[in-house]
Amino acid sequence: MGYEIREKDGYFAVDVRGRTSKYEILQAVRTLDLRDPGKELPDLWRIGKESMLPYKEFREIAEAIHSLCRPGMKGNRTAIVVTDPLQEAEMEMYRQEASILPYEIRVFRSEEEAVEWFRSGGS
Repeated sequence: MGYEIREKDGYFAVDVRGRTSKYEILQAVRTLDLRDPGKELPDLWRIGKESMLPYKEFREIAEAIHSLCRPGMKGNRTAIVVTDPLQEAEMEMYRQEASILPYEIRVFRSEEEAVEWFRSGGS
């Protein structure tokens, strides 16, 4: 897997490319945690068209991320931008597993919609 994290206009953009594992996803999450302890800024994950995420490990990923959350942490939003209906369905499955996290996660088909959601402050 390849990933790149960039700070953009008020949020972090995480680009994910290629086949990946839960360990690589968690490595990206840890990198974000080092750059933004407490998750003060929202993050936008762009999943490449060719990316294959380990859906059978979604629960373990969510639990590992939860263990990084500090007590009382509210955290800012996470948006996941997908390229097709299959990815959308997979990421909705992840979103259900990640409902244990202390912040809101939504799946979008466009980056513009995701950024608007960040800026709106509503659901």
